[in-house]
Amino acid sequence: MNDRRADEGSLEQTEADRSARADESASERREPLDSEGRETPSSQPPDPDRSGTEPGPGSDPNRGWATLAFALALVSLVTAGATAAVHDLTTAAAGAAVLALAFAALGALALTEGSGVAASLAEGWAEHRLYVWFATALFGGGVVLGAALVAAGIDLTELFLELLSEEFGDEEFVDGDPAEGGGIELSATFFLVQNTPPFLAAIFGALTLGLVTTIIMVFNGIIVGNIAVVTGLEVGFGPIVALLAPHGIFELPALFIAAGVGFRFLHRAGQRLLGSRESLFTKAYVSRTTLLVVFGWLLLALAAFVEAYLTIVIAEALFPGLAEP
Repeated sequence: MNDRRADEGSLEQTEADRSARADESASERREPLDSEGRETPSSQPPDPDRSGTEPGPGSDPNRGWATLAFALALVSLVTAGATAAVHDLTTAAAGAAVLALAFAALGALALTEGSGVAASLAEGWAEHRLYVWFATALFGGGVVLGAALVAAGIDLTELFLELLSEEFGDEEFVDGDPAEGGGIELSATFFLVQNTPPFLAAIFGALTLGLVTTIIMVFNGIIVGNIAVVTGLEVGFGPIVALLAPHGIFELPALFIAAGVGFRFLHRAGQRLLGSRESLFTKAYVSRTTLLVVFGWLLLALAAFVEAYLTIVIAEALFPGLAEP
């Protein structure tokens, strides 16, 4: 009898231990309490305005964006030096130097704790990056299509020249002062004036349900792919890369950022219409998107200076016979 009571007591103690461990496990899973004893959920429902916009674990947006800005400042400074030394254009060199100061100031702000510049850029990029990659894919698809047209025997070079002729008339493009021989000076101002409208159109193309933005990306890709292949087959692809890459590495990302902003806005508008987003515009969204657009336009300005004063210098240094008729 005593043994039976002992066994029953042992079973009761075992059940009590299991219950205690279950209570402890449930307590560990329970949300923490605030100062008034109310539960405070550790994970709030995702904010649709900030979903996916936070930097990844272990990331340092301050150092990353500061490094990028200082690198761009260095490129701008080198461009300013080349403009002054090779072309003897003091005003243009001063403009490139000012651009270098702008990038350096951006880098300094990114390193400043509390300024919020690096965090806003990081959040803006994280929010728009998928749309930027989509714009990049559209351009890449256009390049492939342009190359395929060459294989089909279609050369768009004449069409491109006709478009230039319609826009600028019969004036000849020159590298220097148009007053000396007439024509159009291929200056940084010229390229910036020509590239800013497509940059803005890629953003506001969202108002056309993204149609204009898509056309800009695909059409530019077709033109670049077709003319690059046609010309490359004649003179070699090395000179083509040398003539496109120096400024293209800044100009194309700028246009992709602009298109990404347009596509993202279109998506937000769709979410608002479907009721999954409470507001189309928020202060945080406008702030980080504006900062990203400004950064993109600064890239476009750098591309204009490089294209006007550095691209030919680099191409001729790599391929000395390029300037020969």
